[in-house]
Amino acid sequence: MKTTIFVVCCALVATIASAAELTLFEHDNFNGRRFEVNGSVSNLAGAGFNDRASSVVVRRGTWQVCDDAYFRGHCVTLQPGEYPSLRPIGMNDRVSSARELSGWEPRQPSAGGNWGEGVRAVLYEGRDFSGRSYVITGNSLRNLGGTGFNDRASSLRVEQGYWMFCSDADYNGECLTLGPGEYPSLPPELNNRISSARRISQRYPYNQHPTWGSGEAHFVPGSTDGRRR
Repeated sequence: MKTTIFVVCCALVATIASAAELTLFEHDNFNGRRFEVNGSVSNLAGAGFNDRASSVVVRRGTWQVCDDAYFRGHCVTLQPGEYPSLRPIGMNDRVSSARELSGWEPRQPSAGGNWGEGVRAVLYEGRDFSGRSYVITGNSLRNLGGTGFNDRASSLRVEQGYWMFCSDADYNGECLTLGPGEYPSLPPELNNRISSARRISQRYPYNQHPTWGSGEAHFVPGSTDGRRR
């Protein structure tokens, strides 16, 4: 009887573990201790996993990992896939909080809309790319204060490259790094709060949707290297 109960308990634990949406690993290439997240963890210090993660697997959903507790500091948005090293995105041994961004997911570019004209990002005043727009054509814009578009953006699209958007001028405050795609709405920390933006990188080594169970997984991440300065 005790053996049966033990087996049932082990099966239950395995089922719970397999249902984890995001898994943090202590070392590169998914080695070492692991910590599985199903909802949100505002402070990994209480779990004994603060500033420990070196690789990540995201099974589903859009996730945000930050280098400070309570989702502050430099934050990176991750799409489903395997991240064998967090060094390229500037988060190795720096993750202090993690949460799923429910209802906030980028989508792939729609047809038309002058896509592919160059490395640029477009900010929109309203949700779903409505209202006035402002095009960032250079590699950086330190302060939107003089453009009439400061703290105005409610949606955006990144046409090429990987960009970091921040709530304060000079790339300070709450920052998120976003990859190519359409973002019909923005998370609370950036909605009507973007004050500066800069291109971090032209490309990232992973550029396809994930393929589970076929060796190495590939995905379209919503983030890349770069740190808040």
